[in-house]
Amino acid sequence: MTAKIAILIQGGNDAFLPPLRAWFRDRFEIREYLSPDSEDLREALAWADLTWVEWVQDTAVAASGMERRGKLVMRLHSFEAYTSQVEAVDWQSVDALAVVAPHVTDILSLRVPDIRERTEVFVLPNGVDTDRFTIPERKTATGKIAFVGQIRHTKNLPMVLQCFAAAREAQPDLTLHLAGQYAGTELEVSELALYLDHMIHAMGLAEAVTLHGHVEDIPAFLADKDALISASLRESFGYNIAEAMACGVRPAIHNFPGAGSLYPEELIFNTVAQARDILTADGPAPDLLRRYVLSRWPLALQHAKLAELSARVLS
Repeated sequence: MTAKIAILIQGGNDAFLPPLRAWFRDRFEIREYLSPDSEDLREALAWADLTWVEWVQDTAVAASGMERRGKLVMRLHSFEAYTSQVEAVDWQSVDALAVVAPHVTDILSLRVPDIRERTEVFVLPNGVDTDRFTIPERKTATGKIAFVGQIRHTKNLPMVLQCFAAAREAQPDLTLHLAGQYAGTELEVSELALYLDHMIHAMGLAEAVTLHGHVEDIPAFLADKDALISASLRESFGYNIAEAMACGVRPAIHNFPGAGSLYPEELIFNTVAQARDILTADGPAPDLLRRYVLSRWPLALQHAKLAELSARVLS
């Protein structure tokens, strides 16, 4: 008999779900609940052999305290570990918690010190679609530096500007290209938009910085970029970084907690001067950057780990 999987998606945010969804659909009977209410929760928990909760927020808290017929798995991404909601989950009733990297569990442990005793913590790594993210033929230097991601305070755009300005002092032909939309509260968006516009002009960068807004085709956007700046305060993985590397784009990565366990030391910076040196360097070669991603985050590995987790929980 085919197992039944219910996927509960907090806030309808399924941005990181497609590779898992495709794997589940090939093997199980699936029902998805976008922004589920209490009635949806009761229905899903009564129907499913395994209920998968995407994001550890309100839905996860509610599901952990309700009766169910099957197993319960939650996937925690990053920001949830910084919130009090993880303390409200009844972890003893959760059969497994999936995280994308070990450092996420370390951060979660600051709020839930005994998390490893209360439930099974399983590292389910992200996977990069390296068929989609490829190195363009005849890739040549252009002096273009990319930023890819939401424009919000956790992405640390003030640091991005400082790093770019320092690199441009060394190489005046450099330009910065930002792919992403403003996100956050009305106050946060207004503050950051005004600040960035002010600083771009104050630093004399108005002709060198382009805000592209939302970009649908990120591989095409990255095709003519030499480097990428990631200055995030936190990341569980940093898809923008790994996808850029798969395209042969050299990342300069601010040393967020856990960065050193994911990415090469020579691509991580603590200071603006270190970022400048990475952004203006000649290496590593594009094929080496891509090879790093292929060796660590192929989709096949993510699917193999998902198969292991599913078999363990459903057995």
